[in-house]
Amino acid sequence: MNFDELQQVWNSPRNHLPMAQQRALVETFSRQMIRRRRFQTFWLIHTFVGLTLITGLASVMIATGKTSSAQEWGLIPLLLVPWAFAVHLLRRYRQPAAPTARGELPVSESLSLALESNQTAQSQSKWVGALYLVMTPLLGLAMQQLHAAGKVSSRELVSMAVFFGATLLFCGAIIAARHFGRLRPQQKQLEGLLQQFKQGTGQ
Repeated sequence: MNFDELQQVWNSPRNHLPMAQQRALVETFSRQMIRRRRFQTFWLIHTFVGLTLITGLASVMIATGKTSSAQEWGLIPLLLVPWAFAVHLLRRYRQPAAPTARGELPVSESLSLALESNQTAQSQSKWVGALYLVMTPLLGLAMQQLHAAGKVSSRELVSMAVFFGATLLFCGAIIAARHFGRLRPQQKQLEGLLQQFKQGTGQ
């Protein structure tokens, strides 16, 4: 059952869902919230593992004298900023999640929870987008310091700039496509369905 079919159901003259369709609707939103929660779990695990490995490597390089924190201090905020964002998103993730038991919630509550889940996902995508914006100048600063320390040639500096710039643009495009192409339309559809339901039930 997709959103177009749901809208047709709500636009029926009596604006009333049979019990079987109510259960199907609740299960649809429940599956959507469960998938979104799993994606957040995977993303956080991947992020923390990657940050731990990178931080460990940087610590070893500083301890062995291969990197000077005095000359290449740009690496420090380049590591601290992603950690701060990751910890913030983890704290939001650990907040009590909405119940997702299938078939145990009324339609109106299921719609409200699905809308809340959608807004949480939108907030997370905005935070990740902000992270990319903050990381871009920090990354440029760190590369310039590597070049000034003689560890990166001018040609390598250009290659790094192209590679990391393209990577940030690609990841940013994916986030923007998911935010504006999927989450925002879903929000509008959910808000419309919830408003129609409340008008139909006189709430």
